[in-house]
Formats: sequence, C-alpha cells, structure tokens
Amino acid sequence: MIKTLLQLIFLAFPVLLHAQWKQLDEFLPSLIEEANIPGLSIAVLDKGEIAYVGSFGVRSEDTQEPIETETIFDAASLSKPLFASAVMQLVEEGKFDLDRPLYKYLPYPDAAGDDRYKLITGRMVLSHTSGFPNWRRGELKINFDPGERYSYSGEGFVYLMKVIEKLTGASLDDWISGLLFEPLKLERSSYIWQERFNDNYAFPHGNLKQTFKKRKPKEGNTAYSLQTTAKDYARFLQAVINSERLKKATTKRMLTRQIHVPEKNWSAGPLSESIGWALGWGTEKTERGQYFWQWGDNGPFKGFVMFDQAAKKGVVYFANSSAGLTIAPAICERVFGEEHPVFSWLNYGTYKNPVNQLEKKILEQGITKAIPTFMDKNGKHQDTLQISERDMNALGYRMMSRGRYQDAKQILGMNMKAYPYSANVFDSYGEICLRTGDRQNAAKYYAQAATKDPNNKQAKNLSQQLNQPAEGNTTFTLDAYPNARLVSVAGEFNSWRELGNLMQRRNGVWTTKIELEPGKYEYKFVIDGVWIVDPGNPEHVYERNHNSVIEVK
Repeated sequence: MIKTLLQLIFLAFPVLLHAQWKQLDEFLPSLIEEANIPGLSIAVLDKGEIAYVGSFGVRSEDTQEPIETETIFDAASLSKPLFASAVMQLVEEGKFDLDRPLYKYLPYPDAAGDDRYKLITGRMVLSHTSGFPNWRRGELKINFDPGERYSYSGEGFVYLMKVIEKLTGASLDDWISGLLFEPLKLERSSYIWQERFNDNYAFPHGNLKQTFKKRKPKEGNTAYSLQTTAKDYARFLQAVINSERLKKATTKRMLTRQIHVPEKNWSAGPLSESIGWALGWGTEKTERGQYFWQWGDNGPFKGFVMFDQAAKKGVVYFANSSAGLTIAPAICERVFGEEHPVFSWLNYGTYKNPVNQLEKKILEQGITKAIPTFMDKNGKHQDTLQISERDMNALGYRMMSRGRYQDAKQILGMNMKAYPYSANVFDSYGEICLRTGDRQNAAKYYAQAATKDPNNKQAKNLSQQLNQPAEGNTTFTLDAYPNARLVSVAGEFNSWRELGNLMQRRNGVWTTKIELEPGKYEYKFVIDGVWIVDPGNPEHVYERNHNSVIEVK
C-alpha cells in the first residue's frame, strides 16, 4: 500500500511541477506587450527538471508569424557558458590545462606585439581577466596585465576558440557538437547558420518593434554566434545543474568565483561584494543563496540565463527586441522570488523606466504632449531624479536613428540644460546639429565640448573641420546629393568612423582632403547615414564588403 502511494506521488510530481508554472501563460504576454517586445521564448527549470517551456508573440512584426518552441534565436553572449562547459570537459579529460599560457598551444599574431599576451591562460579568458578589450578597434591591444582585474572580453573567447580548434583539430561547431549538441540532443543549436533553420527563426527588432534583417553567421564565434531555442538551451542548463556532462567536482570548479567585478559595469572602480565571475558564468550572492548567470546582447536580440545550483532551479529566455533585457528583472523575480543586484550592475533599466515610458509616449502622442509629465519644475529640462543624463542622451540617439531629428534635437537640448558642465551632452548636441545640416552650431558646440573635456579629440577635430578647409595630399569628391545634410568619407584610414572626415559642399561638389601615407585604402561615402561606394571610382573590392579602393603613391 505504501509502495503504491509513493508510486502515485512520484507519477503526479511532474504534473504538479508543471502546473505551478502555468501562471506564466498569463504573466508573460502582458509583460512583452507593455515592454514593446514582439516575441519571447522561455524555459524554466525546477528541481533539476524542465518544468515549463513557453513561446509568445511573433517572429516578425511584418508577417505576424507566431513564435514557437522550435523558433531559432540569436543566443548572443549566452554562447559563452556553453563553450565554457565544453572546455571544462577537455580539462576533465586532461586534454587542456586552464593555467597553461595559451601561446604554448597556439601563438597569436594578432596580439604578438605585446609580450604580455604570453601570460594569458584559459582561466583568464573564461573569467574575463585576460586584459583584452571586449572588441578591438583596429589593432588588438592588451589594456592591463593579464590576471590583474576583470574586464569583459569577447576577444579573449575568440583566442581561446582558436586554441581549442587547433588542439582538437576540429571547427568550433564540430567539436561542440560531439561534446554537447549530440549527447544532449540539442537538435536546433549551432554556432553557424544551418539551412534547416530557415523554416522557423525570429527576426530582430528595435526597441519599438521596427523589423531588421536577420544576420545568419557563416563562421562560428564562441563569444556570440550561437543559434538556438529556449528549449535547447534549457536542456543544456539542465545538464549543468545536474552535472550530466561533467563530474560534480568539475562543475563545482567551473562555478567557483575567480574574481569580483567592479560595482559599476564597464568601469574600474571599487569592487562589488555580491557580483563576480566564475569560469564562463557570472556569479551573484544574495541573502537567499548563490546564483549563476549570463546576459546576451546582440543589439536587437537579447537573452538572459540564471540558475540556483543548490535549488536546481533556473530560467532562460530569448527576445527578438532591443528592449529584451528590460524584462529580465521582472522574469527573474517571478521565478526566484527575490530581486537581483545583477540587474543594477548591468544597467539596462526596466520596461517601467521613466525614459522608456517617455520614449513610448513620444512615438504615440508626439513630443509636445509627451514631455510635460517628465519635466523638472523649472520647465527647461527633464526631471533629473527620473531621467539621468545617460538615459536622456541615449533617448536622443534612438530618436536620431529613427530619423526623428527635431525630437532628438529637443531631447539633447534639454539634456544640455540639465547638465551644463558635461562635455558629453555638448558633444551630442553638436552631433545632432551636424546631422540636421546646422554646421555653424555644430562647430560651436563641438568646440565647447572640447573645452570642457580636453581629452575629447574627436570634438576638437570636428570643430576644426567645420571651421576651416581640410588639408591633405588626397582629394575625395562626390558629384551628387545636393540636398544631403551630412556627407563624410570613412575607410581604413580613419578606422571606418562615420564622422572621421567630413566633406563640404563647394561649387556643386562634395569634397574633402586627407593626408595619407602611400598605399591602398578601402573606403566608402556616408550620405545622411547611408553608406555607398564611390560612384566616380571603378576600383572596388568584394571579399569582405563592397568597398571602393584608392591607391596613394
């Protein structure tokens, strides 16, 4: 009788477990609607089991095709923990040493100009202490002695990927398939695009549901290129929680904090007491226990994963929107029953953030009707207790990206009045003046930005370009676009910066001069934000991008 009763309880347990999470069917649709997120796919683990999988919204605002369990999303940086877990399998098998300098496995010409790269180990890469930047601009540099402190770096993961590919003799996707995808039956996962994904994938969207083209990675990148589903990723998470592919001791080793992070993300200030980094996973300590997490941000694709190893509870979700991380605090509080300090550290805000509400109202009602609720009592600028300098500045740029230049100009102008000592807001106001064709005021505000911050070389350079004709040994001309507001030339000679070299309209022709060393250079013109090849130059290249080519002798 007792045995029969226990069997009935055991059989009923999964049903009760799943029923507990059905509440999310009502909570999540209203959440993504309020946050302006087109689609969401999510999975919850409880007691080490996948207790809930849900799909909401649409793959594309244009076609209104629904998100389904099998819908592919960009995992973005959620690519990193899966890679780390595969690396730890090699460590467990004795095929890779976390503390052996990576150059002994594979020299790295990209960083060989700095001997400190020979100190970088796998442990440093997985804990983001390699000294590499997140992504290089031009030459790959080491910003501090490897192992000295935390600094988030995708570049480090790329180097470690190359080392593992050399060590295993297989591509990223092939060796991870053997270690994780196939054993765990992750049938809708790959670091490169598969033709079979074309039947069901999510399109990326801006934070106000504007649809963009989906990028389909042809080459694997362990830092961000994983294509997967919430269901597949939950199966991987289940394996981590239950130590299915690793021994418990190895899992513990992977999840042991290596370093504390700064209190503010992307800074080098005082260290946080609650947040750190393990091997491939962020760590968070709360009053209730220890959590492990990773956020994903590929622009208009966002994702988040968090789990409590002791309770064997976790959640992972993917959203096809730039606003996708604004709902992470609400989802994790609903799953784990408490607030999490990691979200203040990440600083994405929430969908209830005043600046997000202001943005929504501007687009629905127009700025004249939307702004009064958010103004300071002086009526000249925003209430700085509600909306910070950074948030208001970002809102101005989002309006710029939507082509709402007058809204952007008003927003950035208010921010300048609210923070009159900030060089950054003067720089931003100079840019909106430039993009609206007001070159005189652009020069004025760029000059003020350079005065307030002498280290702002770009502001000083742009002010000079706007006040006097450019000089150099190479002339660029564009005989068209008489109504354009802003035309520039960008290329290898200025790190492809859109505002690196401005062109001026003279006698019916856009023109500028640049001093260049002898050699060949790729370049494009940028007309009001649109990049084009030089129509007057037949010399083009197609290998990486369709660019014009000029040779300086």
